[in-house]
Amino acid sequence: MDARLQRAITWSKGHDPSVMYAAELDGARWTIRLGEFPDEPLYTLAIDGTEVLSFDDWPPAWARPG
Repeated sequence: MDARLQRAITWSKGHDPSVMYAAELDGARWTIRLGEFPDEPLYTLAIDGTEVLSFDDWPPAWARPG
């Protein structure tokens, strides 16, 4: 499993329709967008605007906003 999916992250709601969740980590902006399911994985992680990882299952170490 990718180490980024194992890191504890507390997400905030995104402020843009294309960004579901956002977080600031190590001086970088991490964002999550929803994929065009079923043609794409459910989630895509971008770091500073570059998509780096797509996945279907929400990582247990990540906390979504309430």
